[in-house]
Amino acid sequence: MQQLLDQWSHPAFSSIEGFSELLEATGFVEGEVTTADWTKETLPSWFDTIWQGIIKPQGWMRFGIRGFIKSVREVPTILLMRLAFGTGLCRFGMFKVIRNNSVSKSSEVSGEVAQV
Repeated sequence: MQQLLDQWSHPAFSSIEGFSELLEATGFVEGEVTTADWTKETLPSWFDTIWQGIIKPQGWMRFGIRGFIKSVREVPTILLMRLAFGTGLCRFGMFKVIRNNSVSKSSEVSGEVAQV
């Protein structure tokens, strides 16, 4: 897991449940935090990311050989991420919450979190 964090300079991961608890602990939440595990739905995107770089090379070609090298360097990390999510080491979570803000109207906030 440290390899993934180092390779992508990714912020620390959090569990879906742990992140939900952190959101609730802020005091800015009205009601409950709703979460969902979207790991299964996101699995195809890892291989598709690599495939898109092959069939649509304009992105990396624009930056010449440096762009090509940087793109190729990402492939092992993307494969590691796919392995981590596919084996259950990581999960892809979504959350939804209503922000309780006494100064302004409540607003809906949603986002994503990856779990280790």
